[in-house]
Amino acid sequence: MAQKIFIGIDGGGTHSTAVAAYPDGSIAACVDGGGLNFHNVGVDLVRDRLLEMTDALRAKSGCEIDQVCVGMSALDAPADAQTLACFEKDAYRPGQLDLQSDAYIALMGLTQGQPGVIVICGTGSMLLMLDGKGNQIPAGGWGYLLNDAGSGYTLARNGLLFAIEYAEGLSEATPLLQDAMDYFHVDTPRGLIDRVYAPNFTPDRLAGFARCVIARAQEGNVSAQELLSDNMKRLARHAAHLISEAPEASRVGLYGGIFAHSEAARCLFTRELKALAPQATVQPPDYPPELGALIHLFQKKGILTDDVLARMKSTYEEYRHDSH
Repeated sequence: MAQKIFIGIDGGGTHSTAVAAYPDGSIAACVDGGGLNFHNVGVDLVRDRLLEMTDALRAKSGCEIDQVCVGMSALDAPADAQTLACFEKDAYRPGQLDLQSDAYIALMGLTQGQPGVIVICGTGSMLLMLDGKGNQIPAGGWGYLLNDAGSGYTLARNGLLFAIEYAEGLSEATPLLQDAMDYFHVDTPRGLIDRVYAPNFTPDRLAGFARCVIARAQEGNVSAQELLSDNMKRLARHAAHLISEAPEASRVGLYGGIFAHSEAARCLFTRELKALAPQATVQPPDYPPELGALIHLFQKKGILTDDVLARMKSTYEEYRHDSH
């Protein structure tokens, strides 16, 4: 019988990474693709992109597909039957496709299926806990309009509010005003209005300004530091509450651009969480989300072992090194 592959996909809002592995954990092939948030671009386009990636992995590996797990930014729980049917239609056999949230596959990269909490801060933010009974319990993740604590969008928007207060003469001077004018390429503070309300303006464009807020916080700017600290405290309260509901899930992972690029954010979050939940341990995940999706499939299949995990990690690192 011909060898089959398992496919794990980290389906982000604007970019996706898909990885195929053999049953022994060795990486067979990798491809990149477009975003898989069907709330933004529709089910039909996402289904086409998903099929394009899985077909490419089938062709590159020369193997048939056993199962596919996709972590989707549009989900905060496993897909219901109706959603799953939309993506299986004319493309995958029943039971072949496993649709999870992107937070869940990031959590698998941290705990390999054991209890724990993942805290994600990118353009948006959310937390997900897996308790000792296997229940997935989300927190945060309400979307940028409802103010996701710690997200790039929230940090950027609050930073702009500080800048506007200064421009209006209502607060002390802040370098964030000039930062905002430079970032959005405007000559006057009120030029920000045309940029932010332009028809083609997107949340990720605004979220990019968070880099300026973080940089100012690292320089010691008081308003930027207070903003970052307040957001990390709110996230830590979310995490502490989750752990209080399931003390076995005290392992906490930090993932996403905000944590990746800001030591201050990591330290502030960790300090606040340890004050609220002293038993918590905080670390980055050992495996990226696309491998977390594979880990989920291997565990579901009953073939996840320490050797498989070690082989998956080492061959993926080799594959990525060779591809660059």
